[in-house]
Amino acid sequence: MKTSIKTVLTLLVLAFIISNCKDDEDGKTTPAATVNFQTEIVLSDGGSTKYHIGDTLRMSTGYDFNLKKFKLYLSHVTLVSASSETEMEDILLADVGDASTGAFSAKVKPGTYTALRLGFGLDPEQNDQDPETFPQDHPLSSYNQMYWTMLKYRFAILEGRSDYTGQLNGDTSDVLNAYHPGLDSLYRVVTYPINLELKDGGLKTINLQVVFDELFSAGEGIDLRNEPQTHSEIGSATVPGDFHIAKKFMDNLAETARVEIP
Repeated sequence: MKTSIKTVLTLLVLAFIISNCKDDEDGKTTPAATVNFQTEIVLSDGGSTKYHIGDTLRMSTGYDFNLKKFKLYLSHVTLVSASSETEMEDILLADVGDASTGAFSAKVKPGTYTALRLGFGLDPEQNDQDPETFPQDHPLSSYNQMYWTMLKYRFAILEGRSDYTGQLNGDTSDVLNAYHPGLDSLYRVVTYPINLELKDGGLKTINLQVVFDELFSAGEGIDLRNEPQTHSEIGSATVPGDFHIAKKFMDNLAETARVEIP
């Protein structure tokens, strides 16, 4: 029996409609919210001032500190809900306090998130990578000059000049400070309880605040004049190392950094 032209046309139209419906379903936009993650430098005085590279900070420790560089690796920046986890960023090499290079944006499924988890530094697998294998724009690339063969990656670089309050003036009494913590044992993971409600199409900001003076005053403290630097050297029975300063730095960073959601 011959199929009529009318029947064939009807079948073609139906096939077209079904195909379009499937394409619409497959191409349906997944609901998403945007999270802007920003690093900030603050002091413990409760003020609203945000500090940046080049600023001089008057700290509660009795020192002024002129900040020249502050780079920091953050890893596995993850939002946690009652039923799932969403990693927003695998590795961020932040110029702390910089609105561009100290931040990132991520698309996240709408919902209620109760915690933010992140690592200060790099986990052992990340730290074991070869910097020469990454493109220039990757945070682990050798281009960033964060890798030392003797240490692997430096988890942070904090450099500047310090002196007693009111005496920082660029002369020989100033202390040159350089803190370069690294090594797998210094990796720190912190979970911050939060209450973050994300709606479809919404935008929220998460600020990770480094309380600068508490880097040196928390715990056992770091004496800016007598412990001016560390390269995370273990040392030996005959040659003293400075690993203990690097450990205090990372411990204090993990203990005192805080999260703010405006």
